[in-house]
Amino acid sequence: MKTCECVICSNNLPFEIPNEIIESLIKGDLVLFAGAGISTETKSIFKTTFYEDILQELELENEGDISFPELMSKYCSTYKNGRQKLLEKVKYRFDYCHQFKDLYNSASAFHKEIAPIWMLKNIITTNWDDYFERECDAIPIVTPKDFAFYNIDQRKVFKIHGSISNYGSLVATEEDYHECYEELNSGLIGANLKTLMTTKTILFVGYSFRDFDFLKVLEFLKKEMGNVFPHIYVVTLDENISDRISDLDLTVINTNGTFFFKSIKEHLENKGYIIPYKNVSKIYEIEYLKMISHSELSDFYFDKRRTSSIIYCLMYQDGIQHAVDYLKYKCKSGETYCPEDLYYQIELYIKDIRKKLSKAKNYMDLAYVDGYIEGLTIPFFDREIKGFPLFYIFGIGPTNDKELVFETFTENIIRHKTAEKYGKKYFKQFLNPENKIIPDHRPFF
Repeated sequence: MKTCECVICSNNLPFEIPNEIIESLIKGDLVLFAGAGISTETKSIFKTTFYEDILQELELENEGDISFPELMSKYCSTYKNGRQKLLEKVKYRFDYCHQFKDLYNSASAFHKEIAPIWMLKNIITTNWDDYFERECDAIPIVTPKDFAFYNIDQRKVFKIHGSISNYGSLVATEEDYHECYEELNSGLIGANLKTLMTTKTILFVGYSFRDFDFLKVLEFLKKEMGNVFPHIYVVTLDENISDRISDLDLTVINTNGTFFFKSIKEHLENKGYIIPYKNVSKIYEIEYLKMISHSELSDFYFDKRRTSSIIYCLMYQDGIQHAVDYLKYKCKSGETYCPEDLYYQIELYIKDIRKKLSKAKNYMDLAYVDGYIEGLTIPFFDREIKGFPLFYIFGIGPTNDKELVFETFTENIIRHKTAEKYGKKYFKQFLNPENKIIPDHRPFF
């Protein structure tokens, strides 16, 4: 198996990132299988796992002598309305995690780490949590009806054991597991699972050999795929997993899953496939500076002078803000980190939308679109943020020369006659001294 030259270390254990994983990611052909080890079921989140909680409540001592579904079935049969009581315990556990920021951040650290990796499109998980939806903007596929969203070009998470977004879908007891794998055997989700396994590169993260879900998934896949079972990669801290599963063609990478993807992300950043977070984080800094400038402009507009040029500048800043809103929203899907996608959008706005607005002499929308274009360039802005063009004047364009801008406003200097004429016509109500409404450009044109 060929591997990357780059050797990374975690907990003093060296590991190599296989070339196939990197190449598959770049092509969008990597499928991630995610287990409990990357969610709430580690000792770094709660003192005990959910399995251990149930074991203690039933006063059973020998952990490992009873499987997870057997234990859940025993719990449900022990109490009146046992199923309801079990689901309430699940809900309480997740609610408890969500109400404490440090617990939630720890439980979702893996998901936040992979979010910028925009080319990772297909995730399969046996976990119940909704962190892939929350932190990675993944569309959840829980039931066959959810396949209505299958052809949407967006990250998806196939939740084969149900989701807390629909507690009735949770697979927990022996009966649930039986129904689940019967459905996978003949249903749409199972068919898609087998297709992914035969056409993509498969990476398991967050599982160990003792993990019932891991063994059950492997059993299902071996049964369904027989001799065509593909080579798989397993990222795990269980150093003996390859010895215990000797009948499979697999590569074991002994490291923490979050650290593994952190290393992959850094590799992709260095190769230019992903925009580094230090660049993306500038959107928050520039947003803050824009907010201060917008407030200063508004005060000047109301207290000192009302001119069309100030309104254009305010609308330009509205465009910047809406681009920032877009970039922040798209961070979780990873699209903000994709240079090709941003370049495409910027080029589209410059060569198509801006060109049409300019030809139509629609100066109001043109100022807004110029702000939106500048906002989209923030992840590529390679200077100090104080150099970002927060102001705009027709005849000059985007600028960071505050002194020039306020001289223009104070002296009411006309630098673009046609834009000024347009402004006097369309901004008449705003230029009226009796008007108390701040000019605002909505995210439409």
